Amino acid sequence: MQVPESIEVLIAEFDRQMEPLDTHTVQAALSSARTKLAEKIPTGDAWADLVAFALQVAQEEHLPWNTYFGPMGSCKYKDGSVSYSPDPRDITPEIVDHWEQRADVLTNPVLKARYADLVWDLSRKAADRRANIRFAHIAIDSYLASVSDGRNRDFHDDIEALMRALQLSTSIRDNDRTAIAKGMMIERFHAEVGQDGWWIQLYDALVANRKCGLTDADKNGMIAGLEKLFARATTDETLDPHSAERIACRLLPFYSSGDDFDNVKRVGIAVSEAFERIASTGSRMQAMVWLQTAADFARRAGEADRLNRLKVEREEAIRASASEMKSFSFSHEFKKSEVEEYVEAILDETNWQQSLFNIAAHFIVPKQQLRHQAERAAETSPLMAAITMSVIADDHVAAQVDGDDDADGPLYRHADFSRQFNRLHLCKALEGAVKRHSLSPEEIAAFMQRSSLFSDLPLLVAGVKAWFDGDYVKSIFVLVPQVEDAFRNVARNLGESVTKDKRGQSGWEVSMNLGDLLSMGKVRVEVGEDIHFWMRAIFADARGMNLRNQIAHGLVGREAATYYNCEMVIHCMLILGAYKDVAIACARRAEAAEGKRAASVAEETILESEEFVSPEFEEGDDIALVLEREELGKE
Repeated sequence: MQVPESIEVLIAEFDRQMEPLDTHTVQAALSSARTKLAEKIPTGDAWADLVAFALQVAQEEHLPWNTYFGPMGSCKYKDGSVSYSPDPRDITPEIVDHWEQRADVLTNPVLKARYADLVWDLSRKAADRRANIRFAHIAIDSYLASVSDGRNRDFHDDIEALMRALQLSTSIRDNDRTAIAKGMMIERFHAEVGQDGWWIQLYDALVANRKCGLTDADKNGMIAGLEKLFARATTDETLDPHSAERIACRLLPFYSSGDDFDNVKRVGIAVSEAFERIASTGSRMQAMVWLQTAADFARRAGEADRLNRLKVEREEAIRASASEMKSFSFSHEFKKSEVEEYVEAILDETNWQQSLFNIAAHFIVPKQQLRHQAERAAETSPLMAAITMSVIADDHVAAQVDGDDDADGPLYRHADFSRQFNRLHLCKALEGAVKRHSLSPEEIAAFMQRSSLFSDLPLLVAGVKAWFDGDYVKSIFVLVPQVEDAFRNVARNLGESVTKDKRGQSGWEVSMNLGDLLSMGKVRVEVGEDIHFWMRAIFADARGMNLRNQIAHGLVGREAATYYNCEMVIHCMLILGAYKDVAIACARRAEAAEGKRAASVAEETILESEEFVSPEFEEGDDIALVLEREELGKE
């Protein structure tokens, strides 16, 4: 390997440097030198040293190799492929050979540790060979020397070097080096505790590494240091609840493991009281969060009365927080002619059943399209997409949507956006269908009953008639329970039990609720992924509207009985009336949208007029027979 002279000069200068050094400084200098070479000579040989310092540490949980050293970043493309920067897969056996030479020749412990550790960590992946154990020895000794000789520029670099030295020494079962690394870490822990510095990383690394040989004396000494910090964090003059929480999260497992419940109670109550104190001084939104932490630690302390009181205080804070929240809205104007043209494209000229089916199929957004919307939003606003969002009910946090760990969570928000954006068009489409075909409540209810999922057709008629009459309270409170009835019948038709054991009462049983029914795999398959998600988002998930649970538990009043909500429920029941065909239409829409994405055609919008491949509904005697059987006559 022919390393450019300018690179060799830089490495030699850093090796002679006696002042503290950090790897980022080395990386920056090598990057600058390599850039200057770009137009003069091939830069491949210059990359060997640059990549050594560009790779990031502690990357065991990350691709592509899950090794200690890994790329600084990655980029995922629309086709699913991923690129890394720098890409460790570009490291060749020749580069590993070069690192071996550097580790043997250099004397600066910061550089020497880096090269030796790279050889030990990446030889198997990059060169398809096992590294000589001496490189692990060199890395450990150099990491420890960089700390003891004061050659690291930052305290954090010291901590990182000590933790890596312990990790390496225990992994190769080198007891002597493990003892040295452990002793230096414990000594440094007490120094950091004295100034409330970088003690967390040291404590966690020592406790988590069961091979390091911590003695009872070691553990008790560290706990004594934490107790000093804890006393400072919970004293009125130096009150710091967040520090107290961090310390308690280390003290409580220690005391719990020794069945020292008196200290568990003491520590838990102290943290609970600290957060309760600051909750009384902050805003109600802050209090909402801080009182939750106070309640959590009261629970850990086993203080039931205190826990109940804090929960009551938190509910009051949540109710009061509404006055501190702000509404954000946007408006979108539609021309009357555009809406009329849009509705005209949906409705059938003569067949009222076809019109209702088109409405049912058109105003449900396939789950895959919602996912694409969420992905686009994450691309344009990555920070917002990564922040955990809380769904606040009247007096409690109903749900949390975690952008990183909750793959479907953002979809509920985008489903809600889609419903709001389309509600004017849904309204006009339903009005247009009723007016064009002179529909009666009985006919609309009969369409809903085409699937034979509803047990009580007269209730459907009553709910639809109330919607016709503008009695939205009656309409929504009558129809929403029928959605649960429909899914109960879906489960029954599939041979599934629709009862469950009553909690706390042995031998008693109760009917499953809508959430239970939607959790059944067979039900999900039967109605299809798109309908299943749409119904859950509206009726049975706290990340969405949760309308069934809100109504069933008396958590909403007249404010829920709006014209738009009633139309949304009517639409859902139309979907259930022809759910098998609606599922097919959704699948075809999603497939068509995927085709457009793959071909890079203009992006499909929610309001795009679509061709529905749907069954042709013909006028016949079946509807009349259903009504006659239920002894209902048309108005």
